[in-house]
Amino acid sequence: MLSASDSYYDLPLYPRLQPASRHDALSLVVSSVEFKQLFTLGTVQKMLLDAAHDAEAIYLLLDHQSTEPFIDLNNRSKKNTKTGVDIQISPAGVPICPAGLKMKPNGRDNFQNRQKWRCALACRHENSCKTPCSTAKYGRTYHTHSKDNLRLFPKTLRDSDKWKLIYKRRSSIERSNKREKIDYQLEAGRHRSTKLWCQTLRYYDVSTHGFILFHSSRNSLSWGG
Repeated sequence: MLSASDSYYDLPLYPRLQPASRHDALSLVVSSVEFKQLFTLGTVQKMLLDAAHDAEAIYLLLDHQSTEPFIDLNNRSKKNTKTGVDIQISPAGVPICPAGLKMKPNGRDNFQNRQKWRCALACRHENSCKTPCSTAKYGRTYHTHSKDNLRLFPKTLRDSDKWKLIYKRRSSIERSNKREKIDYQLEAGRHRSTKLWCQTLRYYDVSTHGFILFHSSRNSLSWGG
């Protein structure tokens, strides 16, 4: 199920039944491609997904569709990734300086599509590091490019306030699923045919849009009176 997370009423957009044996990530690939082919009147700017979809192929697919992915990170390893210099990358995508400290984000260059990081001990008036790895008064800096690893280096930092503000809207899909399963008692049908399940699901979604349209129009009329 794809739903509009930025809508006030958590509107369902594209219901799609998937086999229970299919992984959620593969189900998303099918749904996103079909949705993009069927609905051509607008574009999807952001996609909010849980950690089950944390795969590099998902990031590349959404980036190809000009959609910014917001996916919760599923830490598969606790080891840092080595780079060509003395900086390492943590499993969360944060650069680690030679002293073993996490570097601080220091702005993003949208023109070159890269994130700037700065030494955590040099962000104050003076560099308080006892073993500085740079002679610059500004401190050591490092840049991460989204094109190198879109999973570790998303366009919006995971720990930023912007990320948290946007990602908390993912609860919209839970409310949309609750409306179908509990309010409409979807599973009470006990259908045996897949086609009948699909028809029932679409009827529920159409009725949801109709109810919300009636409810919103009634509020606007009462407000105007």
